[in-house]
Amino acid sequence: MDEMISTDALLDVGDGSVDLHGRSVKRAHTGRWKASLFIIGVEIAERLAYAGILSNLVTYLTDVMHESTAAAAKNVNVWSGVASMLPFVGAFVADSYLGRYWTITLSSIIYLMVSIFLFFFKCFL
Repeated sequence: MDEMISTDALLDVGDGSVDLHGRSVKRAHTGRWKASLFIIGVEIAERLAYAGILSNLVTYLTDVMHESTAAAAKNVNVWSGVASMLPFVGAFVADSYLGRYWTITLSSIIYLMVSIFLFFFKCFL
């Protein structure tokens, strides 16, 4: 009557998750703080960049780009709306095509490359 549970079954995540090579995922080697710290760091950087851009965008659009205050406010609202809707695109890509790990990795690489490009564009031009 007593069923023996194998130690491999106890070590597995248990929800049918598999890694990139189709092997069952082990609890000891999955996610944990390493993945959590990466996601938390990316989110902190994203929020700081968003807040920094948002606070200065109207001033930039009116002073440097010579837009009217109404046009600048409209453009900031459009930018804010698009930035708020992009997570839905990321969720679709993650669920349908890449998976959450590769979606986060790819979007982080794109984010970093654009940030570096904008930094060097501003500093050297």
